[in-house]
Amino acid sequence: MLKKFFLLFFIFVHCGNSDSLETISNAQITNDVSNSVSSNSSKDTTTTTLFNQFPVSSIVKLSPTGNSTTTTAPPPIIGETTTTSTTTTTVPQTTTTIGVTVANNGQGFNEYFLNGAQDSTLNVTTGNKYRFDLSDSSNSGHPLRFSATQNGSEYSSNVITSGIAGTPGAYIEIEITSNTPNQLYIYCTNHFGMGGDTVIVNP
Repeated sequence: MLKKFFLLFFIFVHCGNSDSLETISNAQITNDVSNSVSSNSSKDTTTTTLFNQFPVSSIVKLSPTGNSTTTTAPPPIIGETTTTSTTTTTVPQTTTTIGVTVANNGQGFNEYFLNGAQDSTLNVTTGNKYRFDLSDSSNSGHPLRFSATQNGSEYSSNVITSGIAGTPGAYIEIEITSNTPNQLYIYCTNHFGMGGDTVIVNP
């Protein structure tokens, strides 16, 4: 049987696809090879050598069968990033305007009046600004300033001045902060006692 196989193989290789060549099915060749190998195990070496000398495609194509499964694993999680959002609430700053005039205090002396009131107490709030409007003509020659003590030295932290007292647009403004004294007084840089008992209180 092995001789028959070799003869058929030789004819197949040298004659190619000749019309006169009897077509041999791959199944028959495979069956003959299997029978030859099983009938005589001593010829395994010869058969293997023959297959190695010629391209496999010239004889028979043997392909292993089986199912192949490809599994794609998700990428490893290295770490997670936690985003922390911070919400900042901004409280709008308020500017309060206080009208300032100068008038006789009833004792023959000039004194400051805040919004028309003499010897008043002005309660202020930290974080807000207070603008003392000095544009009234009665303030001419009476520059208003702040002091930590009654008729004391000037307190100028977070204080701005604009214009000349008694002229349009003139004012002095103070921003109340955590460093502002709990009590402030007003006074005139030119005349003693014009602040009276007016006090600015920062609770």
